[in-house]
Amino acid sequence: MKISCLLLDDDPLVLDLLQAYVSMTDVLDVKATFTDPLEAHSYLLEHSVQVLFSDVTMPHLSGLDLVRSLHEPPLVVLMTAYPQYAMEGFNLDVCDFLLKPISLDRFLKAVNKVAGLLRTSQAPPAGADDLLSGWGSFFIRTDSQFVRLHYREVLYIEALKDFTKINTVDGRTHLTLVNLKNIEEQLPVGMFVRTHRSYLVNAARIESLSSQEVKVGGRALPLGQTYRDQVTERVVNKALIRRQH
Repeated sequence: MKISCLLLDDDPLVLDLLQAYVSMTDVLDVKATFTDPLEAHSYLLEHSVQVLFSDVTMPHLSGLDLVRSLHEPPLVVLMTAYPQYAMEGFNLDVCDFLLKPISLDRFLKAVNKVAGLLRTSQAPPAGADDLLSGWGSFFIRTDSQFVRLHYREVLYIEALKDFTKINTVDGRTHLTLVNLKNIEEQLPVGMFVRTHRSYLVNAARIESLSSQEVKVGGRALPLGQTYRDQVTERVVNKALIRRQH
């Protein structure tokens, strides 16, 4: 299925260029185009789209203010000739930031990023098979870029105050300004298990488990008493080979 979108720019020539790019992708379905941000705002209050491509500097209402005004904004790609707006845009969790003049290859990269985010958000809840396959992927924002991580690559996630550190099988770590509770709530149910107030572990990567620790990727992590029974039930009991009587 195509990705529904809205195009907003006070320059009609930019809208013409974007529509020409859209026609080359066969991925996007343009539901509406606007040169007036107030009209776009009214449309978004009544209609749902999956992604908004919006200019930043416009009369009456900037693209940044438009995003702030929406209770549940769609995925957003901002466009502007002024790079100083990039950080403010990323603080609003926009998907991408396109600098004008916008080239076709850069536009296509933004579309691919949006498509990846939508695939992740629409992933089915993880079942037993998914724990082994590590179905799908997700994005995190680190510094000024978005990084894709596959579920199967993640060993464990560690809380560091307001940050979390994601540790992957290749030995890399990724810091993101999202707390552990928020990450846990947005990951597929059943794929990751809380073993301690500071650790979230990929259930399929647990190598061994004792009363006080779990081992994952060759590293021993603490197993809190509060979480012990839940971890044992979810990770061990359902896959335990038992003695037959």
